[in-house]
Amino acid sequence: MELILIDYIFMIIYLLILIAIGYYSSRKQSDESFLISERKLGILSGIATINATKTGAILLVFTALLYLYGFSAMWYFIGVILGFLIFLPFSNILYNKSEKKYYTLSDYFYHNYGKTSSYFASLITIITMLGFLISNLIAASKVLEYFTGLSYASSAILVSIIVLIYLLMAGFKAVVKTDVLQYIAIVFVLATFLIVLSNGVSIPASEWNLFGAGTTNIVGFLLIGMLFPFASPDLWQRVFAFPDNKTLRKSLFGSIFVFLIVAVILAIVGLLIKVQLPNLDPDVALLHGFSQLLPSGLTGLAIVVFFAAFMSSIDTYVYTASSSFVQNFLRKANKSKIVSKIRLTIFAMTAIATYLAITIANLIEASFIFAAYVVVLAIPVLATWIKKSIQPMTLNITFLIGLATLTIFVIIDFNNNILTPAIVLKGIAGTLLGLIIGSIVSYFKRNKN
Repeated sequence: MELILIDYIFMIIYLLILIAIGYYSSRKQSDESFLISERKLGILSGIATINATKTGAILLVFTALLYLYGFSAMWYFIGVILGFLIFLPFSNILYNKSEKKYYTLSDYFYHNYGKTSSYFASLITIITMLGFLISNLIAASKVLEYFTGLSYASSAILVSIIVLIYLLMAGFKAVVKTDVLQYIAIVFVLATFLIVLSNGVSIPASEWNLFGAGTTNIVGFLLIGMLFPFASPDLWQRVFAFPDNKTLRKSLFGSIFVFLIVAVILAIVGLLIKVQLPNLDPDVALLHGFSQLLPSGLTGLAIVVFFAAFMSSIDTYVYTASSSFVQNFLRKANKSKIVSKIRLTIFAMTAIATYLAITIANLIEASFIFAAYVVVLAIPVLATWIKKSIQPMTLNITFLIGLATLTIFVIIDFNNNILTPAIVLKGIAGTLLGLIIGSIVSYFKRNKN
């Protein structure tokens, strides 16, 4: 589809605003501001940055799942909402325990369960964040390639450069401030497209079947969503960035409410596209739907909503992975050195992710794989909540066996071309096995001593 002048104007203005936000956020910036925005996250910015990160590549992935499973793909969003409701009381405990001294998820394990546990938590954080970073770079590059005619590789490099510019300037503060703009853009543009696409079009009753994906896939969707908050290092970082428990609680409640609205809007938009263009490739259905069904002049807005979603995830994932890596291995360094090393790691992580995104270029399989690794981290976190006196050895064995078994399952399923949301159930089984074995080993060691 050929873009017109107004489309390019929308795109250029949006990208310039992002860079300007990064520049102004960096002025007179302290190290604490770069690291965690001075722990002064407000309600509006909290809602926006929590939800913007979750939106990302899920725009394309969820639309693809709607094509494959119909409205029953909604179980993922139902799971996320339930997960956040369960996470609420834990977040209050987490905030109080941190005493405004934690910066990353691995800090929680380091201060409560030892260095080895923090290394495992940091490793999984880096794997999942790098994985979701790659997924979002793949999605953003496909969008830019589709709409502008740039090559896929050039698109990936361009997206990475834009994110690097504002992220290197202002770090976490830039992530939060750009997320506010980006999430407002996502909500406004999706609502506009809902009105435009629904004009004179009805969705058949058969598409609203909430159980069409089958029991195994539904359970997979539900568990991914429910466990997600407990193993989201980016969400934990935002918990530590709030000034008090009251602001944290209101922001999480607000994010749940807004997320539900956006999920329903996206589901209806996806089904409207499926009804009118039923034979599309699910991977790029949303792209084709916007390009073929939107009136001339709105394509630029479509690209803006895509980039708002992808960049709000890309900057978060690269910052969270870099921050976790540096702060876990340089705990005794001063803040200025940590900030300097995070900037260097951000550049390296982005370069690695860009190369891998160009190499892999398969969105849905990448999403399934890295979502499965989330549960390997979520189960030990839940175990520490349920049993506060859990032994560090139990956690270490849980991490080790969970990682090993899931990696084996991923390799087998990938090679046999049977990778589905059910990989999450295998990840849960392997991690629970590790928890049982770890508990037994710790029990006998404790009795022996």
